[in-house]
Amino acid sequence: MKTQVSKEALFTYFTGRATALQKQQIDEWVKEDQNLEFFIQCLVLWEAQNQQFDPDADAALERHRQRINNDVIQPAAEPVYVSHQPARWSFPSWFGWFIAASVTIVLLFTGTQVKEYLLYTSYQTSFGETRRLLLSDGSQVTLNANSRLQVPRLGFGKKTRNVKLTGEADFMVKHLPNHQKFIVQTDRNFEVVVLGTEFLVNTRESGQKVLLNTGKVQLLYKEGQTTKQLTMKPGNLVTFDRAGHANLKQSPDRQNYRAWKEHRLVFDQTSLREVGILFKETYGIHLQFAHDSLAKWTISGAFTAQNSDELIETITSASNLTYERKGDTLYITQEP
Repeated sequence: MKTQVSKEALFTYFTGRATALQKQQIDEWVKEDQNLEFFIQCLVLWEAQNQQFDPDADAALERHRQRINNDVIQPAAEPVYVSHQPARWSFPSWFGWFIAASVTIVLLFTGTQVKEYLLYTSYQTSFGETRRLLLSDGSQVTLNANSRLQVPRLGFGKKTRNVKLTGEADFMVKHLPNHQKFIVQTDRNFEVVVLGTEFLVNTRESGQKVLLNTGKVQLLYKEGQTTKQLTMKPGNLVTFDRAGHANLKQSPDRQNYRAWKEHRLVFDQTSLREVGILFKETYGIHLQFAHDSLAKWTISGAFTAQNSDELIETITSASNLTYERKGDTLYITQEP
């Protein structure tokens, strides 16, 4: 039977008086999503009873990391405060949302990393990796390489459907009976508001864009200090320049922008310099050219590749080029 950490054990943990074994058990226990809400409830209650406490989130996070990385567990100096029966509290129906609001207030005074961990479940892809997600509201998301999606731990699909994206992702949003909006927030001064549709969002430095495949979305963005609004229709592609200006056009080949989901890349008079940016953002690989004129070469065609090695081999063999790899850098030269 799985044990449940008691309120008293968590209070001891918050005060810093827990033993090494207690800390390890709680650190492992709180990783389970079903335990996190109880953890936050106890945190709020403890904070309310200990208002003189001045949290040092950075120091706490560093201690937490040291505990996780510490392979040697010291014997407990006192009994471990765990209960074999789940803690049973009785709360009015509104208390859960009161707790969520209280946590938001409390977390204003803690470190950013702690806030992110408590408030969001994060899905991260590494270089060269894509990942398909099924969210609890029924929406489907495919994350491109080197991307992150943050989904609220509390109330997602009930009180909120706001998610945060860094990188690139393809969304298939499920329409809910209550017509609740699904909002994709980015760190690039724009967000996408939808009810139920299929669309792609890219927040990368090299090509910030939103492509609508089906349905209708509302795009909110900033140009300077001015907030603007744009309604997109199927096939619309909106790109942003470095100043944040939006450019709307119709894309006849919308599937080409989503081809990465099948590990396929489509180039159309794409310069090798732009290909180099793709390698950097997708695989963490740098392309270095023997001379600047090579970077201006262009390639066209569809290439299927599972990783960076397959892609560079295909490109160079089709372009009379050769390459040498040293660490995370590929040196591109022209064949003699």
